[in-house]
Amino acid sequence: MPSSDPLTDITRLRVRSQPHYCLYAGAEFRGTQKSGRNSYDVTVTIVDVDFASSFLCGYLCIRGLTEDYPELTTYFDAEIIGSRYGFLTQNWGASEADDMVHWSRFPAFRHVRHEMKRPHYTIPDRDRGAVFMRWKERFLVPDHRVQDINGASFAGFYYVCVDFNPQPPSPVVTSAASPTKSRTRRDSSVRRQATLAPTMSGFYYHQNSEPYQQLSLSHVPERCTSTFEFR
Repeated sequence: MPSSDPLTDITRLRVRSQPHYCLYAGAEFRGTQKSGRNSYDVTVTIVDVDFASSFLCGYLCIRGLTEDYPELTTYFDAEIIGSRYGFLTQNWGASEADDMVHWSRFPAFRHVRHEMKRPHYTIPDRDRGAVFMRWKERFLVPDHRVQDINGASFAGFYYVCVDFNPQPPSPVVTSAASPTKSRTRRDSSVRRQATLAPTMSGFYYHQNSEPYQQLSLSHVPERCTSTFEFR
């Protein structure tokens, strides 16, 4: 039986995702994006992850932003911050000062700031309990030909941090009069803290947009295992 020609037979050529905690193909995050006093429901779905190439891509769906598009979905790709891409953006109109102001809004950034190496503020690739990224929306889904949307823009980009171990608010001790009950409440609180879902936070940046439009999302655990791959 003749062997398959690797140049024409692509059935065996597969590019598998490289997951990392909650960042895997098919992962879903839900929450809101706040802009001023307005808040919009947002769902982010990860399509592909490749940490070896410092790459991630997915879909961002926002609801209620415009009347013409009650549900607006865009495709984005991401630069994962590490040894390949640094914290210095050098693109899309962002200055070094803009970068530092936005990255500093993530609590996890203070733990890595001392590791940044010039000239691009890269950091060594290792597990830190958080992943920093830049997201750039590329086109509208399903019609990629749409460029201008009244009341919305994807000309800018997002600063993003995924925290795998988010810190919960400190428990409030109500009274020391009943130590047994108080101790029970604290123990229960510790158990709840251990099950906090990973969080995804982001800030949209564009020179002509309202500053600090904030994404606040949480990972949605899967009830069954699923696998996605590009072929």
